[in-house]
Amino acid sequence: MMTTDETREIAKTAAREAVREMMITMGVDTSSPEAMIEMQKDFQSLRAWRRSIQTVQRQGIISAVGVIVVGVLGLIYMQFRQ
Repeated sequence: MMTTDETREIAKTAAREAVREMMITMGVDTSSPEAMIEMQKDFQSLRAWRRSIQTVQRQGIISAVGVIVVGVLGLIYMQFRQ
């Protein structure tokens, strides 16, 4: 019968191998720390890009709502002025 420590070691080894194979499938070189750091930088860049896109979308919606509100208020003002 295996001990708890042996079971944990087998599980850790299996998990490491599964993650390594997944990274290789994704095209990540797991043999060098530099490649892993580059991958982390790529993910950081993607996150920054996503956040900037979300900010632009949010500001665009706010601007569009502002233009519509000002237009409606302008129409109301023009109706009362006549």
